Amino acid sequence: MALLALFATTRWIKPTRRSLRHTIQLALAAEVPDQIQEEITRRVTPEFILTTILSANVIGMLCARSLHYQFYSWLLWATPFLLWRAGFHPVVQYVLWAAQEWAWNVYPSTNESSMVVVGVLAVMVSGVWWGTRLEVGEQRGPETAWAKDE
Repeated sequence: MALLALFATTRWIKPTRRSLRHTIQLALAAEVPDQIQEEITRRVTPEFILTTILSANVIGMLCARSLHYQFYSWLLWATPFLLWRAGFHPVVQYVLWAAQEWAWNVYPSTNESSMVVVGVLAVMVSGVWWGTRLEVGEQRGPETAWAKDE
């Protein structure tokens, strides 16, 4: 729950540019003013939505009491995107992806393959958290200076 709360408060509510309390009030409001809704909608990109959904799923897998092979079907398609969102160098992305491929394809699982699976999930979650720190309204450099003007 703490990891989900961390992502919710530091990453997932960023498009609102409001506090968690105010975001919850907006979500529970019977009617949100059109101006506020339009401002938030402009900042919620498909990339943001996909990152939010997939990172929540990977957090769930990381914190699961046990990992089952069917989980890999969820993770397989999310991995390249999340490693890219983490901002890792392409060589690091391929190494992590290959390690994950190896670990999920060991049957029956071993202590080593299980540690690799959990380790890659942990690196991916922390990487996405760190890699998305400068998004949605925070200035990164001249190429994204427009983000402050929205």
